[in-house]
Amino acid sequence: AAYAEPFWLKPCSLELGPRNPSWPGPRSRVGSATAFGADMALFCSAARLKRMTRRLDPSKTWQSFRDAKIINPFAEYQWISQPYPEYNMPKVAPDAKPHRSIRAVSHQDEKGWHHVIDAKGRDVGKLAALVSRLLQGKHRADFVANKIVGDSVIVVNAINVFFPGHTWDTKIYRFYRNRFTDPRGPKVITATRLMMINPSIILSRAVKGMLPKNLLRNNWLRKFYCYPGAIHPHWGVPQVYLPVEKRPEVIANAFSIEQPVQPNL
Repeated sequence: AAYAEPFWLKPCSLELGPRNPSWPGPRSRVGSATAFGADMALFCSAARLKRMTRRLDPSKTWQSFRDAKIINPFAEYQWISQPYPEYNMPKVAPDAKPHRSIRAVSHQDEKGWHHVIDAKGRDVGKLAALVSRLLQGKHRADFVANKIVGDSVIVVNAINVFFPGHTWDTKIYRFYRNRFTDPRGPKVITATRLMMINPSIILSRAVKGMLPKNLLRNNWLRKFYCYPGAIHPHWGVPQVYLPVEKRPEVIANAFSIEQPVQPNL
């Protein structure tokens, strides 16, 4: 059998078709193959560009609760994340009496001073720095660096602590493991996952990192209590959330502007 040359390798035909000036004539086989190849190349390049864009665009990746947003690379924070969706956050019971937070309260008893702090909306780093100073006793006049002279600190509402921007998605914690316990190396998890495991451990690890790395650190940490909820279980220590006092609606005027009635003589 004779070798048949492919049609796209044959020379271009010079047939002009009918003598109609408004119709340019039929395209040759080479021209059709070239146009088809150009179209396919353009389609493949567009598909490849789309795949690369999806792979390189952070807004197309998984974020907290799949809330993909358009990311501005020049902004201070490319996206805003949170550890829980709003419908999973703790809420006030509809039949509960109204309460208010006094933000912080200090109490002294036979065991020393206790500082109760409301962590709702507080920055993790700034709050941890404050707690570390209270635990070490640097606010006291009798502070000694090599002795336990600090106060006890109770933190409530640790589930409502604040991390700016996309810190919940990008901050990671490493739990180191040696090769005898686990050959896979350190366990690396994000702040969102750690908050879902234990809401109190975020602030606890921040406070532990703020304290000096010496033999006194464990003794300081024994005086630190962190609770996810708004109520702490310590007997005799006041709560930071208090019921709202019902004030009288009408306050009687202390001074009368009416003239006294003259008695009839």
